[in-house]
Amino acid sequence: KMRIPRTRGAISGLMVVLLGAWGAIVPFVGPSFNFTIGPDSTFHMTAGRAWLSLLPGVVAVVGGLVLLFSAHRAKAVLGAQLAIAAGVWFVIGPTVSVLWSNAGPPLGQAGRPLGGEYRQMAELLAYFYGVGAAIIAFASIALGRMTLRTVRDVELEREAAIARRDTGVETPRRRRFVRRRDAGAEHDRVEEPTAVTTTTDR
Repeated sequence: KMRIPRTRGAISGLMVVLLGAWGAIVPFVGPSFNFTIGPDSTFHMTAGRAWLSLLPGVVAVVGGLVLLFSAHRAKAVLGAQLAIAAGVWFVIGPTVSVLWSNAGPPLGQAGRPLGGEYRQMAELLAYFYGVGAAIIAFASIALGRMTLRTVRDVELEREAAIARRDTGVETPRRRRFVRRRDAGAEHDRVEEPTAVTTTTDR
């Protein structure tokens, strides 16, 4: 019941990986093409970039990889939940960071978007809100698919049961069934009377 096809979360997992990687690296490469929030210099690490971009980006990539390669339902659900958490932090992190504006290192803020109104809007969407919302959407789709039990899941269970039967591998449930079956057969068995032959002397 815990096995699922690897393709179940492949597309969503791939999109989450790409979005998480983008969210993690865009603060460090964006300034090279005048697309930046905060310090206008490439590969400049700040506390805000570490907490608000790099950390959720890495978590999203890990969750997406689990979705992409896992054939185990529980692990895939965990990957989707990690991705959702990362997406939520992308969305709310910049706002929550206002609470520690005076805290200093190791905490920090993302900084102000640079450029005109449209450029600032694009920067905020590409750095935080848009990428976070997209990660949440794809991870939620994957989570919904992981919790469904489809016809394909039933077929996989049947194939696994046939394989266990053919190879002689018994599960604990099958062993209990066999013991109950044998005990019932022993209880129902009735001894037939043996035929007695007699001889007479003539």
